[in-house]
Amino acid sequence: MSGRSHPRRRLAVPATAMLVLALGACSGDDGTSITDQMRQGDQKGYVQGDGSIQQVAAADRDEEVTLEGTTLEDEPWSSTEHAGEVVVVNVWGSWCGPCVAEIPALVEVESAFREAGEPVTFIGLNSRDTVPNARAFEKKYAIPYPSLQDDGGRTRAQLGSLAVATPTTLVIDGEGRLAARVSGEVEASTLRGLIADVLADGTVEAGGDGTSR
Repeated sequence: MSGRSHPRRRLAVPATAMLVLALGACSGDDGTSITDQMRQGDQKGYVQGDGSIQQVAAADRDEEVTLEGTTLEDEPWSSTEHAGEVVVVNVWGSWCGPCVAEIPALVEVESAFREAGEPVTFIGLNSRDTVPNARAFEKKYAIPYPSLQDDGGRTRAQLGSLAVATPTTLVIDGEGRLAARVSGEVEASTLRGLIADVLADGTVEAGGDGTSR
């Protein structure tokens, strides 16, 4: 991942996804932004996704995504350590009905790619739960991949308007760029297809030897 900046972004965003992006600029009735409300840790400003899917062709990707934080097990985690892999980020909260509903799909897809030995890493990003509650939730549903702690919204804020809705699932390519996003509950077939497309687009290293697929 490079630290270069881009004068403008050329995301191939369908009209339905544009509506979701527009919500990022909304304010609450008390004048605070959605990001401010996330940091407050209450349910005010909660935006539920509409299920829209955004997919960006490899040639058009210039939205770089860098995410780092501390896992629920108090371990540091950074997306930069997974360069050359597909990174799937799922923003969730135990209080969010669609988040609960999509767990079987996420677990199914993560397990399938992991067992196949594919360079795919899943990371959850918790929103508004305490660490004990979030860990209990993961244990209850046997979620096999780690999640980042909520820290008053600061970690989630790194994603900016890409993760206004809860849940949101981002697919990041091997060069650290946004390749796809699902705003709202994701289905297994949809997520599997989005990841497979990135594995085949030449941005992901095979076997960790620097050879692109």
